[in-house]
Amino acid sequence: MKKVMTIFGAILFASTILTSCGGGEKKETNEVTIKPKSTSIKGDLGDYFEVVDKDYVIKVEEGSFMGGGIISVEVKRKDKDFGFPTDNINPFGTNGGEDYHVGFGIELLGESGPITVKQATEGGMGGPYSSEDVTGLMKLKKGETGYIRWSVDKLDGLKSFQLSSALQKEEHSSASSSSSDASGDCDQFCSDYEAFADEYVALMKKYKANPSDATILSEYSEMVSKAADMQESSKDCAADAKAAARISKAVAKIAKAAM
Repeated sequence: MKKVMTIFGAILFASTILTSCGGGEKKETNEVTIKPKSTSIKGDLGDYFEVVDKDYVIKVEEGSFMGGGIISVEVKRKDKDFGFPTDNINPFGTNGGEDYHVGFGIELLGESGPITVKQATEGGMGGPYSSEDVTGLMKLKKGETGYIRWSVDKLDGLKSFQLSSALQKEEHSSASSSSSDASGDCDQFCSDYEAFADEYVALMKKYKANPSDATILSEYSEMVSKAADMQESSKDCAADAKAAARISKAVAKIAKAAM
């Protein structure tokens, strides 16, 4: 198994809350408009998907914590049938039996070449904003379009972008590689992370109700510390399909609250 869970709900939280909290001070918004260098997607999935050719606007508030923004790329499913089954696509880790890991990456280009490169990994998380973006593309019917998002660290000098992709088939033994104790630990971790997600949602509601509440930053600091600990612990549950599914739902809940 390759890389798993490289984006965590707490990271979305950090980007959102620190960008948003500014004591009521109005911030200017900068933006840049770029186009795809090519509608073709490099790599294993180029026969099945292409980029929609249009202008893509990236916006960021001046002085924000992120220092960049989000690019949301529209991707269209081509007419060619998939050459592999898509009922067991698994960007987080492994199920029993046969898995297909998919990933998408992006090169953000300037005048003289790449400014930022986020590799397409078979684990599905080559830097996308959400794993739901990756799995959503694999559910598209021919001719349909969907979106995949990446964080953009800087806007200066951006001129265009190019997408890449990766696909890997992986076989797994039907025998469990985890002990019952390890399974219990993952169950506890998932419960803790789901509770963390609920805390985050509650804090976002509090912020939206009163953006000038000074206690929000204090609560945020505590959550960042907790998130860092959970980020490390999540690696131990990466191969547990049940745990991965629960974590995925919690991440989606956090992402929805951040919008």
